Amino acid sequence: MYLLAIATLALSAADHWTTYVCLRNPVSGWLVTEANPISQWLFQTVGLIPGLLVDSAVTVAAVAFLLTTRRVPKFVKKGFLALVVVATGYAVINNYRAIEALGISPLGLG
Repeated sequence: MYLLAIATLALSAADHWTTYVCLRNPVSGWLVTEANPISQWLFQTVGLIPGLLVDSAVTVAAVAFLLTTRRVPKFVKKGFLALVVVATGYAVINNYRAIEALGISPLGLG
C-alpha cells in the first residue's frame, strides 16, 4: 500500500506542476481551462497557486489518513489509491500533451 501512496503523491505533484504550467499564462490563440470543475472553482476562488497549495495539502492529508486509519479496510484503501493513481496519471499525460501542443516549456521556463 505504501507504493500506491507514494505513486499517488508523486503523480499529484506532477499533475499540480503540469496544471500550473498550462494555466499560469494565457497562450495566444488557445483557450486552456481546468477540466476538473472543483479545481476550476478553487482556482477561480483563491487563485491558481493558492488553489494548487490547498489541493496539495488535501491530497497529503487524505493519503496520511488512509495510511493511518483502521476504520477503512485495506482492500478499500488500495482500491481507492489505485483509482487515484490511474486518474491522476491520465491527467498528467493529458497536461503534458497540452504543454507540447501549446509549445511551452514543461519546466515552466519562458
